[in-house]
Amino acid sequence: MSSTSAPIDAGFVIRYIDAGNALPDIRALKPVMLRQLALGPGMRLLELGCGAGDDARATARQLRDSGSVVGIDAVPTLVAEATRRSLDGGLPVEFRVGDALALDLEDESFDRCRVERLLMHIDGDPATAVAEVVRVLRPGGRAVVFDFDWDAFVIDGADRELTRRIVRSFSDGMPNGWVGSALPRLLREGGLTEVTVVPHGVAIPYDFFGWLLSSHLDSALAAGLLTPAELIAWWDQLDAAHAAGGFFAALLGVVVSGTKPAVAGGAERAR
Repeated sequence: MSSTSAPIDAGFVIRYIDAGNALPDIRALKPVMLRQLALGPGMRLLELGCGAGDDARATARQLRDSGSVVGIDAVPTLVAEATRRSLDGGLPVEFRVGDALALDLEDESFDRCRVERLLMHIDGDPATAVAEVVRVLRPGGRAVVFDFDWDAFVIDGADRELTRRIVRSFSDGMPNGWVGSALPRLLREGGLTEVTVVPHGVAIPYDFFGWLLSSHLDSALAAGLLTPAELIAWWDQLDAAHAAGGFFAALLGVVVSGTKPAVAGGAERAR
C-alpha cells in the first residue's frame, strides 16, 4: 500500500486495508486484474505495495508450485502482518520491505508485476515507480496497475459547490491524486507496449465513506478550507440522504496493463 516509511498507525492501516478489500467493487476488481495478468506456468510475479498480502496470496494460489510471488511494501509492520498471515499456507510467496521508487531487485527478474492502489500514495514521481517496474520485468513481461483519479470522486446528497470544494481538496491532498488518469501515459512513456485500459468504478458505502474522509476533513478544517458550520451542514445533508436511502458515492479508477517489448528497441519503434 505504502512507499514511504513515515510513522503510521499500522493497526489502523491494516483494518483500513481489510475494510477496503471487502468492498464489493474492490472484490470485483481482483478478477479483472487477474485476467490482464495472463499468468502462465513457472512465472515469477512481483506484488508491489502488497499491504497485508491478500492479493499476493491470491495470485500465489493461481501459480502454486509452478511459480512464485514476491510482495513488497515500505511499511515493516505491514510486511510482518503479510508474513504472519501466510504462515503454514504452503504458498510460493515471500514478503520484503522495499521502496517502490528504488527497488532492491535485479533487472529483468520478474515475468509479471501487479500494482493496486499504490501510486496515489507514493511520496515521489509515479513515473519513477513505473520505471522501476519496467526495469525488473523480463522482456515480454506484463505489468497490471490499478489506481484512482480522485477528481472523479462523485458524491450525491449534499450541497453541490461545497462537495466540489471538498472533492478537489481531497484530491489535491493526495500525493498523486490524478494518477489514475495518467496511468496509460505513464506506462507508455515508461516503455510498455500493447497498453490496454479498463475503467472500473467503486461504490463507497456510507460507513466506509466516513472512515475515508474523516482525517482529511479534520485537516481541511485546520487549514481553513471550510468552516465548522459548513462541514456540519454538509454532514447533516449526507446523514439525511443516507437515512432516506438516497446516499451515493463512487470513485472511478482504471486498470491499465502493458507489455515490455521482447526485442531491444521495441519500445522506441512502437512510439
